[in-house]
Amino acid sequence: MIGFYGQFKVNLDPKGRISLPSKIRPKDEGGIAESLVLTQGLDGCLTLYTQEEWSKFQERLDDLSVTKRDFRFVSRFIYSSASIVEPDKQGRFLIPANLLEVAGLERDALVIGAYRWIEIWNPDRYKQFLDQHGGALSEIADGLFSNDGTGSE
Repeated sequence: MIGFYGQFKVNLDPKGRISLPSKIRPKDEGGIAESLVLTQGLDGCLTLYTQEEWSKFQERLDDLSVTKRDFRFVSRFIYSSASIVEPDKQGRFLIPANLLEVAGLERDALVIGAYRWIEIWNPDRYKQFLDQHGGALSEIADGLFSNDGTGSE
């Protein structure tokens, strides 16, 4: 099975490190943890990308025009908070202080698989996000999978 799935409660250590659960830990072909790109997510979480998925994301951004204000905003938002992290053998890595603050992470975190990437959430913030959007799941899914493909982003 390809991709990242599930949700896992983890604790941050006093230094601001977390350990990715082995079931969701990205590994290269040799089974070794690969370097990852951690950045500010779009909904109040942190987003963790494999190098391969980060490259695809960058390619999509490269196709956009630098003259567009929205492109510049998104580029600044994503790239200014991006950090390469190197998990150790136990899957631990340090979350930079600015990203801990942005995501509201202190002691507990929720790590969720989002297929092509991994998200790291403050558990209370994730619950609020679900409460705010969860009731509309059927409508959102209908819009995403409708024939015209014009679901909201």
